[in-house]
Amino acid sequence: MIRSRVFIAFAVIFFLGVLLTYTLVDFREQEDKAFDYYQSEEYEKVISLYNDKNPPNSEFEITILSQTISQLEKKLNVNNAGKWNQKDLQKFLTKKKDYKIEEWETTRGIYLHIDDPYFPMLKKHGDAYKRALITKIQTIQKPIPKKEATQYLLLLILEDPRGMEESYSKALINILNFPFEPIGEIESEFLLETLHFLTSSANSDLYKQNYTIRGQNVNLRSGPGRENPEIGKGNDSDSAICLEEDQGKETIAGMDGQWMRCYFPKLAKSAWIFSGFLKQVPHDNSYVDNFQKRFKAIENEVRIDFEGWSGSKIPSNFFGTYIPREPEQELGETGFPIYGTSPKNESYQRICKKVAGEKNYFEFSFHPTHSKTPITFLEIHLVFAGASHTAYTISADSESIWVNKNRYLLDGEKRRENLSLHIESREKDKLLGSLWRRNTGLLLALRSNPLDLETLQSGKYSWEICIPQAIKPTREKILLFEVRTGVH
Repeated sequence: MIRSRVFIAFAVIFFLGVLLTYTLVDFREQEDKAFDYYQSEEYEKVISLYNDKNPPNSEFEITILSQTISQLEKKLNVNNAGKWNQKDLQKFLTKKKDYKIEEWETTRGIYLHIDDPYFPMLKKHGDAYKRALITKIQTIQKPIPKKEATQYLLLLILEDPRGMEESYSKALINILNFPFEPIGEIESEFLLETLHFLTSSANSDLYKQNYTIRGQNVNLRSGPGRENPEIGKGNDSDSAICLEEDQGKETIAGMDGQWMRCYFPKLAKSAWIFSGFLKQVPHDNSYVDNFQKRFKAIENEVRIDFEGWSGSKIPSNFFGTYIPREPEQELGETGFPIYGTSPKNESYQRICKKVAGEKNYFEFSFHPTHSKTPITFLEIHLVFAGASHTAYTISADSESIWVNKNRYLLDGEKRRENLSLHIESREKDKLLGSLWRRNTGLLLALRSNPLDLETLQSGKYSWEICIPQAIKPTREKILLFEVRTGVH
């Protein structure tokens, strides 16, 4: 009898212990915890789940962490930071060694930016990357520097919004709210194509938001209302994509309506206009067709970048003798550093990537160097007869870009460059190409190194894209971000 009572007592204690354990201990998978914390806006708890001993193990976790950084950045820059005040939140993040807070100076004071270590880990053009980018842009609630706004805009318009029209359009509407630097002709066309596609999509917040101006010298203002400063003029038939409308109703010049914030392609900026001076029009199908063609072309394009490359191993799908280098980040993108070498020690190892199929352009993105001596950072090879043959060598110094022995003087600004080498024809045993920046030809009639005439005539060859690595490097370097190749 006593034994049975003791047994029952132990059983009850054991049961209570198990019940207490299940009540107090969270047995969920880590990514499930992170997702639930994110959904309940407990962003600090998401951050606290991860450390050096417990890193994120999946793309899903990396995406949530990147989105969490964006939400915390929003908290840092609004008056209401939830249960944490802004100073406490800043202290919390400062204690985390993976997070660096930068102060961006703007016309309206300091904007606190959190350098996101997770966003560069996501593969560009993938759904996870797009979700993280959209969140990053949607959470911007106050002005940021023009340079940063421009970078976000350019990153966004390079992504395909199909399947994410609603959230993508919200992000685009938000970033167009802020002033940005002038963008190139090609990028401006990309923006217009994207806007017209979104105005044609019923799932988008921009659906049927195409307008033209009615009248001459129509005032465009910085805010909704005649009391706001004039920032431009619009004229009859100027196009506009309207992004939002003010709820207040007014009567101006005998017309009833409300103020609308619109993007004006002719001015390349957003401004407020009274709706009485607007006429709704259909979207332009030519822009939508170009949008469809652009992303169809991208599907067939080969893109080489260094996202996810840690430096300890050769970049993915490259081969050759690799000399370890440390990746460098610039505005959320990973750059491969290519160092110069002294004229007395011009010896290199090369890593290459094979590219199959017909190709007639090679577009490359890089950050120039301060070196007075040209640094070779890219080689285009033809492969035939079981061997690799250098067709074009691309180099840069502090003033110029070189293709083989052909030189073009750059404008001297040390900004990121996007150039493309177009292969247009051949001349006997040489290929003929040209170097372009957007729609401007920089160097024409660029002859390749001599190649095999019979091979060029037959077309029986493939391509390699190679990166030379100096065995004895100097401190001067070029950062290579990506190379794209395909058929125009």
